[in-house]
Amino acid sequence: TGQEKETIKAYAHRVKQKGDDVTYEAEFKVGQDFGEIGAVVVENEHHKEMFLVEIVLDGLTDPITISCNSWVHSKFDNPQKRVFFPPKSYLPSQTPSGLKRLRKEELQALRGNGVGERKSFERIYDYDVYNDLGDPDSDLKKKRPVLGGNKQFPYPRRCRTGRPRCESGTSSTLNYISNQQHLCQTVQSLENCLLS
Repeated sequence: TGQEKETIKAYAHRVKQKGDDVTYEAEFKVGQDFGEIGAVVVENEHHKEMFLVEIVLDGLTDPITISCNSWVHSKFDNPQKRVFFPPKSYLPSQTPSGLKRLRKEELQALRGNGVGERKSFERIYDYDVYNDLGDPDSDLKKKRPVLGGNKQFPYPRRCRTGRPRCESGTSSTLNYISNQQHLCQTVQSLENCLLS
């Protein structure tokens, strides 16, 4: 019908574990008149984040595999539930009305509102200039120019962090290492462990 239906809820339980890979299973009943499944809403009740690889909806006329490959943070860190959509594209004018609210909320979660400091669980793609390259609070000689956003250095840009400016009143913000850089350092540490 294209209309938003009431959510069918179920709790997943662990059925298999092989190394770090854990398989969860949930059983729920979808009525004949429910129509096409347009989204799956996930809430992580663990106290730590988990990496969700895929969701397989089996037992339907045609099974649906939703490729997630995404971190789902604990509801204790982030109460907002994650929404995953099946691999079916719609033009805006052809999006079923039952999906419009969920897609709009998901887009807003990714865009952010442009204010505040980023939290580790946020998935916001909000851009800013590189204004955190130096450490002028410890020594003014460590002040670095802002890269991006001006005629001399229009690019590059980075994901906005929202951290406060340095106390020295310069254009730098407090030093920050992004999650990506933390990951790179972790990978390098693992490589060093494997090589030694």
